[in-house]
Amino acid sequence: MAAFFLFFYFIQKASHMNNAQKIQAGFDIGNIHAAVTPVTFDVPIIFDADGEAVAGLTIVGKNSEQYRVANNAVRAEGYKKSARRKTAIDASTDEGAELLVQAIDGNQKRLALAVVTGWYGFTSNGAPVPLDPALLEAAFEKYPTWQEKVTTALENESNFLKL
Repeated sequence: MAAFFLFFYFIQKASHMNNAQKIQAGFDIGNIHAAVTPVTFDVPIIFDADGEAVAGLTIVGKNSEQYRVANNAVRAEGYKKSARRKTAIDASTDEGAELLVQAIDGNQKRLALAVVTGWYGFTSNGAPVPLDPALLEAAFEKYPTWQEKVTTALENESNFLKL
């Protein structure tokens, strides 16, 4: 019961804070009921000689609808494959280990592709090119580090939290 009163006290106290105090106080739990607005994060990919980003990818986080849908599809397909196989992949064999690596890499790529909502700095003959999923997938094939950068940024939840 005492915990409830403390919680109530702090909620009332928080309503009398200015924005700077609220931000300094931490995550505003009132945001749980706020309208959902996608939070994006820019992942720099290409840099100029001074180290400034000239091109990159804009992504949404794990709380986004894009990620949730893709993650659900990946998991559902994994369960279906497992049920059809009726046994786990034997990773102690070369063939089994290769199958496992391919499955994991494929799933990571699908999730990375799903969260990219835009890009910046990519041109063709000097004109900006709109995001093209096929070009993005080809870029991930040619430059696997781009996918790794997206995955790393995706894992850092602070990139997507609003205080």
